[in-house]
Amino acid sequence: MWSSALSAVRVHRAGLAGSALVVVLAAALLTATGAWVEAGLRLSASPGAQADPSAAMLLAVASSFAGTAVLIALLVVASTFAGALRPRSREFALLRAIGATTAQVRSSITAEVLLVFAVAAPLGTVPGLLLAPRLTGVLRAGGVVPEGFAMTLSPWPVLATLALLVPTALLAARVAARESARLSPATALQRSAVERSGLSRGRRLTALVLAAVGLAAAGVPFVLPGLMGSAAATTSAFLLITSAALAGPLLVGWAARRGLALGRRGAVTTLALANARGFSRRLTGAIVPLALLLALGTVQSGVNAGVVEAAERQVREGVTADLVVPDRPDVADAAARVAALPGVADAAATTLVPAQVMVDEPDEDLPFLDALGWEPTTLRTVPAQAGLLDPDVRAGDLAGLADDGTIALSREAAVGGPGVGGQVLVRIGGQERQLTVVALYDRGLGLGDYLVGERVAADAAATGTETAGGAVLVRLTAPGAAPAVRAELGAAGLAVTDAAGYAAQVRNAAAGEQGLSTWLLLALLAFVAVAAANTLVLLVRSRAPELALLRRTGATRRQLLGMVTVESGLTTLTALAVGVACVLPALVGVGQGLLGSPLPVLDVGVLAGLAVAVVAIGVVVPVAAAVRGVRGATPAARA
Repeated sequence: MWSSALSAVRVHRAGLAGSALVVVLAAALLTATGAWVEAGLRLSASPGAQADPSAAMLLAVASSFAGTAVLIALLVVASTFAGALRPRSREFALLRAIGATTAQVRSSITAEVLLVFAVAAPLGTVPGLLLAPRLTGVLRAGGVVPEGFAMTLSPWPVLATLALLVPTALLAARVAARESARLSPATALQRSAVERSGLSRGRRLTALVLAAVGLAAAGVPFVLPGLMGSAAATTSAFLLITSAALAGPLLVGWAARRGLALGRRGAVTTLALANARGFSRRLTGAIVPLALLLALGTVQSGVNAGVVEAAERQVREGVTADLVVPDRPDVADAAARVAALPGVADAAATTLVPAQVMVDEPDEDLPFLDALGWEPTTLRTVPAQAGLLDPDVRAGDLAGLADDGTIALSREAAVGGPGVGGQVLVRIGGQERQLTVVALYDRGLGLGDYLVGERVAADAAATGTETAGGAVLVRLTAPGAAPAVRAELGAAGLAVTDAAGYAAQVRNAAAGEQGLSTWLLLALLAFVAVAAANTLVLLVRSRAPELALLRRTGATRRQLLGMVTVESGLTTLTALAVGVACVLPALVGVGQGLLGSPLPVLDVGVLAGLAVAVVAIGVVVPVAAAVRGVRGATPAARA
């Protein structure tokens, strides 16, 4: 078995080299991600973690990114191996025809996949493990890890990566060759010559169910507004992409038939459309990764833009003070100085206290995951003076924050948790306290998920906990006093702005904090782009016999390249249409959930850049591969 598998790998090394490259990149991505998850677990379990809320931040960020990275990596690896082995169905059918059993064919496929992993996995996991510490500076700048943090490497991320990738690749490879392996030799050989028309009933039903669930997920923000509803809406894009992948042959076949029915066309266009109609399954394998590339970047950039805009709006509406003195480390002293100025009716400080809030009960069977139950956050203090801050209370009363041991929650933080009168366990400076919920409010994205009174902040200061920032909120005796107060504050060396200016500063800070998520998104996009290009090259290479036959029957090189160009254009346009159609419901949901408007939240620049990338990969890569294939084809002999 191993000798035949090794021979097959040598014969098909050109096609399997692309699969090996995807394995290398996927292994590097998942190993680095796993290393950061493990580092987060170690940091959260360290002796000083309870006193440092930032200690749990790394685990929260790494585990959040790990979910997306694992999903994308497994999907890409599975589709890559399926695409590499599906064109070899005739080869597997011939093996069955000469006496190979189903078990022998499957064993040969398993051996080939394992051989590819034996070479590619070390080339990915080792660099991924070694490059993970290189991100320490970026994470430290984003406040994800504390100063002086150093990563400790271990083999566990490598083992976890292999445990995820190897079974996925084996399953995808077996599924790709299952039909040729399980049919009788004669039937397998007959069916390997052409693609099956139509889709099975189960595949159609699954596609419809996923489409329905995806559209339902996009509608969640209309029922549950806010960040949680918007997060649910983003999943609709991937559900709809999966549905489109299952129904892809029908979509491609329909587009090709519509093209053929339009009327007069040249020979090249007719040949390309007829080929797309007859091999719609093959083209679907090229459309899906391109659509995924567009959808992934568009959804993530849209969510980031929506979060930043919603945070700015909520701060602008929630800060009802006339003036704001932002970013003061000595916020209490500054508030006292401002309050003494003429024209000032009230001046009070609002500070951010680093803390951890228990959001999930610990699991006695998995104590090493206890850190996941604590959410690193900040508690914003609410001034006792009225008319300075309006979080848009929906239940309870903020006046209760004047009592010791109380807290107010945003409605998102309260989902699945305590309501008014319930208890929240908070850890401040390493000390745990039970706080009673006195109010629920709406503007959590701009003002934070947790509000406390000044007494809680004073208790935190007594433990030596340093604030994470603060501002002085100023109410004037009359609107006309603003110029004079601004002048006085400027003379005292205090920066001053109004609510709109303070909201713009919050927006800029939030946009700057998205630097890490941007780097992580770029890593995923680069991985998907390479996988998409590899899939297209594999598809063109698998058509070498077809192109050679057309060349021998009289087609010129120009006609063959024109045919491939038209097919690539059809593939690219379909991928763009599918990608946009799949992300629009998600972005409409994000707009409704974050901004209260059922309009899609789009970063036009990112969308345009992704569209250019899809066109470049979808057209340039296959045409370039076809040029090389056509160059070696033998033309028809002249009479």
